[in-house]
Amino acid sequence: MGNYGRYAETLAGLGYDVTPVEGKRPFLQDWQNNPEDAQNYEKHSIHSIGVVLGGKHNLVAIDIDVRNKAACDVIRQIADNELGPAPERVGNAPKTLFLYRCEELTRKRRTSVFSVDEQDACVELLGDGQQFVASGKHPDTGKNYSWIGDRIVDIPPENLTEVSVADLENFLNICEFTLSNHGVIKTKAIFDSGSKDTAISGFDDGSRTADIKKITEAAAYIPVSALEDYNDWTKIGFAIKGATGEDGRELFHTVSAKSDKYDPVTTDKLYDTEVHSAGAGTIIAIAKQHGFDPLKWDANKGPADIASWDAEPDKPGDGSFTAASVVGPIPAREWVLDGWFPARTVAMLFGAGGVGKTLLMQQFANAVATGEPFLGIDTTQMPVLSVMCEDDADEVKRRQLKINEARGVDEFGNGPESLHLWPRVGSDNVLVTWPSGGQDEPGAFYKKLCDKVASVKGDADSVLVLLDTAADMFGGNENERRTVNTFLKTYLGSIVINYNATVILLAHPSLSGLKNSGLSGSTAWENSVRARSYLSREEDSDDVRILSRKKSNYSDISGNNDIKLIWENGVLAIPSSPDALDRINSTALKHAIMAEIDIAWSEKNPIRKQGPRGYKTTLPSMLKQHKSGAVTRAFNDLIMGGNIVHIERFGFKTEKGI
Repeated sequence: MGNYGRYAETLAGLGYDVTPVEGKRPFLQDWQNNPEDAQNYEKHSIHSIGVVLGGKHNLVAIDIDVRNKAACDVIRQIADNELGPAPERVGNAPKTLFLYRCEELTRKRRTSVFSVDEQDACVELLGDGQQFVASGKHPDTGKNYSWIGDRIVDIPPENLTEVSVADLENFLNICEFTLSNHGVIKTKAIFDSGSKDTAISGFDDGSRTADIKKITEAAAYIPVSALEDYNDWTKIGFAIKGATGEDGRELFHTVSAKSDKYDPVTTDKLYDTEVHSAGAGTIIAIAKQHGFDPLKWDANKGPADIASWDAEPDKPGDGSFTAASVVGPIPAREWVLDGWFPARTVAMLFGAGGVGKTLLMQQFANAVATGEPFLGIDTTQMPVLSVMCEDDADEVKRRQLKINEARGVDEFGNGPESLHLWPRVGSDNVLVTWPSGGQDEPGAFYKKLCDKVASVKGDADSVLVLLDTAADMFGGNENERRTVNTFLKTYLGSIVINYNATVILLAHPSLSGLKNSGLSGSTAWENSVRARSYLSREEDSDDVRILSRKKSNYSDISGNNDIKLIWENGVLAIPSSPDALDRINSTALKHAIMAEIDIAWSEKNPIRKQGPRGYKTTLPSMLKQHKSGAVTRAFNDLIMGGNIVHIERFGFKTEKGI
């Protein structure tokens, strides 16, 4: 008999909801809702036991998924200090799990994922709708899970230590900072509380945020003694940041400096840490313990030892800072496409009509939505909204199926769920206009676009927005710097700021731009974006495209950054198949042959049909890197195509391009 047959009924009798699991996965249908089949202990006797979280006891588990023993031990101690004693289950040491019950039903949260000793490390709060393995063999170690100290079979759920949501959030905040001291961040934190914040008197719309002046008044009541304990200090820092954002950084330094332990570098590092739902409520709660009354904001006066705060003029809050205040480390710059498109900026891709820029960006959108490399270059995974004003839905779908095929998605698979394709051909897509050349006015589509971006982003940290094309969305004069600046910086820039978005705008170049820079109209198109790329056809080739990086404020664009692409099976790809390479090599060879023909003709020593300057011997000797047979075949193709002609008694000359 296995673990489920031995102990599941005992745990159920104590009041736990149990479910059989295989490895770590439950397999019963509707297992979260304690189905009748879960009580068939004999039928599932060979399986491990999963304990369902949430339920009538609001069970939660703290899963410390950290392999570095020193870091794990620190977090175990923090759990004991902040949350209290709890049954501890170990499966793959030093990783461990603690079991609590919560004052209210709560769902999962997780710290950021850090790389510690080149291994992923995070702390996760498991809650309603989840389960953990309480008894059985660990699938990785092959050994039984064990309980340290108190065993779950000895403690009914109502006797577990009860914690609050605020306790859990504060614990995760401290863990976030602790892990940041042991490693570097890889993936940002997730938060899904499943409940709304309670309104706090004197705060805007019941949110966790508050005016910096009000938080300063409350913080004035926090005594030095509240800063001496490390965990209390971190709690205050996270609460100030959660309530005021970047505006509160100086306030946190001012509060921290009251303690002899104050260190400005450590204070900044804590303030840069991801915050989990701490905010104004925490500051109010601490300040109330020391005489602060949130119902009497204007009447409150701080303690005498810091009364001078009231006399200090308000900071302008304009985001400026002195060079002397800058201390490292600064987080690395983030890229959506490494070295090409920086995150949280407006960028542009230019390309002539029909060159394939819409297709290329749809391929790019698939790569970002899945976190896959694009053309061999790393991407950052995020939801994507692609607005296409030049194609109908059927065309977009046909293109997506070709992309799926190129990505190896079989007939039963699908494209990424987080990529939202929005064909709008024939619709009003203007974002901004300037009636009679006066003040800018948002078009009806601007609000629709903002709402759509918010919907696509959802709970994600950031979002990629692709807009195709500028001609459909810009309602001004492309040669007028003022209107171009307003469109790019005010309208597209607002999407960047409000939704933590990266916006890439597709555009057609002007006639002069087709010949060199790829630009269109005013140079403001170049100056108002952080990055610009250009997709063009290789000269005299229908199949080959060149993707060039024309501008990138944050990366080196010296040297040859061009990427050669070929149209193959409905997508643009880096040539790799023998057929694609042959096509590119054949085109290059033909260009080389025509160049030699031109030189010989201009030097009045043309290549001839026969004799000392016969093409069958002369051209291969000039183009030694190519096989003579390939040279002859390419030459004959040029003759057949009328690209090269023979002039009697003189020799060969070029007639037209390939």
